[in-house]
This record gives sequence, structure tokens and C-alpha cells, in this order.
Amino acid sequence: MNSLHFLLPLLVALPIIFDRLESRGVLSRLSFLNFTGPVLFFVLTLTSFLSKNSIQLTVYSFDEFFSVGLRLDVLSGIIAMTVSTIGLIVQRFVTRYLEDDPKKEAFKRNMALTISFVLAMLMAPNLILLLLSWIGTSFYIHKLLTHFNEREGAKKAAKQKFWVSRFGDLCIAIAAAIYLIVFKSLEFETIFSLAKNSLLLEENSLVLNLASLLLVIGAMTKSAIFPFHYWLPNTMETPTPVSAIMHAGIINAGGYLVIRMSPVLSSSPFALSLLAIVGSFTAFFATLIMFSQPNVKKNLAYSTIAQMGFMMLQCGLGAFSIAVVHIVGHAFYKAYAFLSSSSATDFGRLNRYYPKIKTSYSIWIPVLLAFTFIALTLLVMNMTGYGALENPGMTVLLVVLALAIAQVVLSSNNKIKVGCWALGFVGLYLCLNGGMTNLLNGIVPASISNDSFLGPFVLLVSSAFFVILYIIQNNLDRISETEFGKKVYVKALRGGF
Repeated sequence: MNSLHFLLPLLVALPIIFDRLESRGVLSRLSFLNFTGPVLFFVLTLTSFLSKNSIQLTVYSFDEFFSVGLRLDVLSGIIAMTVSTIGLIVQRFVTRYLEDDPKKEAFKRNMALTISFVLAMLMAPNLILLLLSWIGTSFYIHKLLTHFNEREGAKKAAKQKFWVSRFGDLCIAIAAAIYLIVFKSLEFETIFSLAKNSLLLEENSLVLNLASLLLVIGAMTKSAIFPFHYWLPNTMETPTPVSAIMHAGIINAGGYLVIRMSPVLSSSPFALSLLAIVGSFTAFFATLIMFSQPNVKKNLAYSTIAQMGFMMLQCGLGAFSIAVVHIVGHAFYKAYAFLSSSSATDFGRLNRYYPKIKTSYSIWIPVLLAFTFIALTLLVMNMTGYGALENPGMTVLLVVLALAIAQVVLSSNNKIKVGCWALGFVGLYLCLNGGMTNLLNGIVPASISNDSFLGPFVLLVSSAFFVILYIIQNNLDRISETEFGKKVYVKALRGGF
């Protein structure tokens, strides 16, 4: 198994190597080499899954405290394969996008280093290397954000992100110090093994809950979760490839941190419940602002914030496997959306003059349809032996799916056909969840137990945010005609401040 460990440093360095080869014109003649990274990540991830072991390279070990090296398992392999593929596409896009830019080579070099540091972060075997890799990523992202250094807006956004990231780093560093004191190690394998010791967890309950809370806050800063979201929409003056790689890969770092540390975080219901509630509010808040944004790239930025909020809700509910599916799907979609945003601008300019269609149905029809689907969902859960209050995580996600089906059916002309398609997508969603759960078996918990009052509370609050959002979405024209709606629109147009 460890005979493949020598490939790990090569995979981290590939973006830098390919950048140098591209500048010498080698890749244009041997274009098949571009797929080396994704293919190798796929092979190594499959090998790790089949052998049920991680692939690890240890260069130096500081006793049991932490080691210097790289480690790839199924979780890091899947996300690294995603980042590697998107990084390859973005790097190729940059070649033509900045063709006449005098600082093109510096930009491409910083982009390659950013992707390499992200891959190093994903394959870090311990918390200290994960944090150092993230700091390296942040350093080069700062250079990319200030590529057009004559633009005051770009410099302001980069500065905002810099300080938010440093606050997140501080939270993670303090959490790491607590884990070092309690577990005498920062290695993931050691921490996760000792986290199964209920006596150790009980004796250090207070400090471990504090560490979990700090990790959650650190993750929120990494993934632009409210109230740390404000810098992301301000980065629109940076070159589009930066937005693509940032929204498609780097912004997922917070979610990856939570999923990676889930064997420890699952023993802290308060931290995960807080993450679920803040995540659902972020999805609600950012979606409302997204409705009001006329700028295509800002619209996509708030869409990303909403998606990150939903991903954090999934993590907070213990649905770690489907959160990984969400990360991969959102990364590819958002990379495509940003790289094609110029053509979307042309369509948006044309669409602005289309006649606006007012809502023709009663306000109660969407509500009745939504609650019908929700009632059917809860009925099916009870018939299959899954009580809503006993399984708050599954319940919230199924409620959101029920609202999504209701929205699709409501917005279509052929409701029966679209309803069948929607049910098919729900089936696909559940199959992906089952498949990813199987892939990540033994790496992340399949679920978390939350027997306290927090379970039902998270269920009610999180579901309420999505139900209210659904009602607002189907009555935007009615709400916009009221004085309250006009005031909310002005606030939303300004980003909610």
C-alpha cells in the first residue's frame, strides 16, 4: 500500500510543474499530460478504498505529537480530485483570458501555487500542517485578489478576507492547542482513535466542547458563513479565473475541515447544532440578497454563500456524506458558472427588458402544495420506522427536498411530467448519499446522536427558515409592492447592511 506514497509529493507539485511546462510550450504539444493529476488521484483514491487504508508518506516525525508528510484517504482523494480537475480547467482558461496582460506569468505562477497549497491542505495528516497549508493558500489568494492592484475595491476585499482568515486561523490554532493538551497529539488518526474513549471525553468535556466550538467558528470563516461572509461579494473586481477557483474549491475549506474533524465534532452536539442553525440562516439570508442583485458575478457570489450555508447545515445535522456530494457538485457548477459569466451578462442585459409576469395564483396554493409534500415526507418517514424527532438531520434535509419538489412542480406547465423528474432527482440524491456513505465508511460518522432538546429545536428552526424562504420566493412581486418589501429590497441590494 505504501509503495504508492512517493506519488503524493508529485501530486501536490503538479500544478507548479505544469505551469512551468505550459510556459515552455510543452503542454500544447503533449496535451494528454494535463489529465495526469485527476487520473492519479482517482487511482490512489480507488486503491485506498479497496484496501481500507490511507496512503501515507512521513518525512519526519516529532515523536507522537505530529509528523511532516502527506496522507491521502477516500475523503481527501475525492475532494483533491475535484480541485485538481477544476484547477486544470482554470489554468488552461487563464492562458487565453490574460493573453495580453503584462503580469500574466506572475498570475499563472500564483494560481499554480494556490492550487498546490490547497492540495497540500487536503492531504495534511494533522491539524498543524492543515493550518500551515491554509495560511499558504491564503497568502497566494491574496496576491491573486490584488492582481489589479490599481483597483481600490479589489484591495479592500483582499484586506477584508485577510483579517477574516487570520481570525479563523487563530480559532483553529487554539483548538489545536487544546487537542494537543488533551490527546497529546495533533495527528488525525491518533485524535480520532482517542476520541472513541468515552471516559477521556467525559473528563475533558468542557475544554473539548470549547475546541469544537472554535473549530466550527474557524470553519465558518473559511467558507464565508454569516457573519463572516461580507468579503466574498466584494471580490468581483478580481480576474474571473480567481473567482472560479475560489468559489469552486477554496471556499469549501471550511466544510472539509468540519467533515475531516467529524469523528471528534460528533461528540459535541452544541457546536454542531450551532453550525446547523447558522448555516440555515446563512442560506436564507444570502438567497434573499441574491434575488435583488443585478450584477451577474455578485449574484453568483451570494449563491455561493447560500450554498455554503446549506452545506454547513448538512454538516451540523451529521449528514457528512451528502455534504461531500454537495461540495463536489457545487464546485463543478460554480466553476462553470463563473467561467461562462461573460455570456450570462449578455443574456441578463437582454432579459432585463422582458415583460415581468405577475403571480397569477393564490398565495395559499404554494403553501398548500408545500405542506402536502412535507406531510407526505413525514408520513413516509414514520411508515419506514424513522421518527422525525428521533432523526432531525434526515428530517430537515427531506423537508428541504419536499420544498424543492413543490417549487419545481409549481413553476412548470406539465406538472405530472416535472413531478416525475423531480422524484427521480430525489431518488438520485438518496442514491448518491448512500454511495458516498459507503465510500466514506469508517472515515466519517454515518450519523450523530442528539438526544437533548437541541435536536427538535434545530429541526424546527432550520425547517422554518426554508419554509419562509419558499413562501417569499413565490410571492416576490406581491411583497415588492409593499412599503416593507421596498425597504427590504434596498437593504438586500446593499448586501443586507
